[in-house]
Amino acid sequence: MPEKLRVTSPYMKSIPSTEDFLLAAKQSEINALNQLATNCRLVVSVSDFIHELQKERGLSNSYLVSQGKRLQKERIEEIEAIDRAQQQFIATLKPLDLKRCGSSTIRLYHSLAYVLHSLDELPQVRESVSNQAISATDNTKFFNHLIAGLLAVIFEAADVSNDPDITKALIALFNFVQGKEYAGQERAWGVIGFTKGSFSNSTKDQIKALMDAQFGCFDAFNNFSSVIPAAQWRQLESAEAAFEMERMRQLIARFKTGDSLPTAIGEVWYQAATSRIDGMQEIVKTLTEELSNVCQSKVKQASDELKNHQAHLVSLGNYEAPPMSALTAMDKQSSDTTITMSNGVNLKLAQSIYDLVQKQAEHLRKVSEELTFAKQTLNERKLIEKAKGILMSSQGVSEEAAYKQLRQAAMDGNKRIIDIADNIISVSSMLNSQHA
Repeated sequence: MPEKLRVTSPYMKSIPSTEDFLLAAKQSEINALNQLATNCRLVVSVSDFIHELQKERGLSNSYLVSQGKRLQKERIEEIEAIDRAQQQFIATLKPLDLKRCGSSTIRLYHSLAYVLHSLDELPQVRESVSNQAISATDNTKFFNHLIAGLLAVIFEAADVSNDPDITKALIALFNFVQGKEYAGQERAWGVIGFTKGSFSNSTKDQIKALMDAQFGCFDAFNNFSSVIPAAQWRQLESAEAAFEMERMRQLIARFKTGDSLPTAIGEVWYQAATSRIDGMQEIVKTLTEELSNVCQSKVKQASDELKNHQAHLVSLGNYEAPPMSALTAMDKQSSDTTITMSNGVNLKLAQSIYDLVQKQAEHLRKVSEELTFAKQTLNERKLIEKAKGILMSSQGVSEEAAYKQLRQAAMDGNKRIIDIADNIISVSSMLNSQHA
């Protein structure tokens, strides 16, 4: 009986074969997808945690501005809900393999470190709220920074993703949750103004900037969202709560120094804003469910492909073929492809390996192209954030004011914000090099 043949030559037995590397490549893909699935579970818990923290921020502000007369019971109940959400968030950190970390996880782990540090300060902030020892403005800033850290976790999870479908789902989720956070900040500032019965010009500008920022986030969300969440969003924006919010926004915009508003409107504003934000959270749940499903589907698909590759190669490896001389033109669709093989090669196995390699190469090419397109949005956001940082540092302005400058410059020059940001970064780099 003829001896069963392998692609490798006898003197190369100690070197891993083509099959070994082919299967290892697929296993590496599975490992990367499993890590992404772990990150996605973290993102789901972060999204839920953000929602509860947004509620506490609004309730605490109302409690502070009313000198402890409003929403005290609701605030206490919300703190209990947040403690549960925080425990779930901490639980999703445990599967992260901190011993196997590289350059791709630096910013993700840095964001998590910032969040955990801020959470250590949360009990003290809550005590200050209970004792009326902190202003609503400072309370808002603390929660804004904490939530910004959690949002950074979602952003970095999307940035380290190497699967285009998962990246798109993460980008859609990130932009929607970011827009929802701007809506939460709008609710917080509105509560302060309505409960006081007046709005300063700076608060009015702040609310206007937050409205504009929401529009930008939800526009990006629509570009990457699937059909169902996009439809849910259109329905929510047509609901009564959205119209009620718009009426009160107009009330804020028309407010002039010296005017006064009934302080009871604060609770009406809070309820309308909360109804809208709760509706957003339902969309977040849809987005996180889709994210979880696509992660599970990708892992299963890659695992099934690995099993099929293994079974196929085993089957072909048992195929007995007579010794062959040089094999040429294996690719029947291309006369330019020529592969020369030594005597004693299993022709059918070699052909199958070649086809698998070609198929995997084409798969990687398509993945790379789709991933590059999906991550363009993330890269643009990085540039905008960098430009904002330059403006904040050089002019001593707030983040909102820096973004307002970028937006106004884009409108005046009929350009995209990313183009203005790129110009600011270029000029800053040139000036720094001149002073070096």
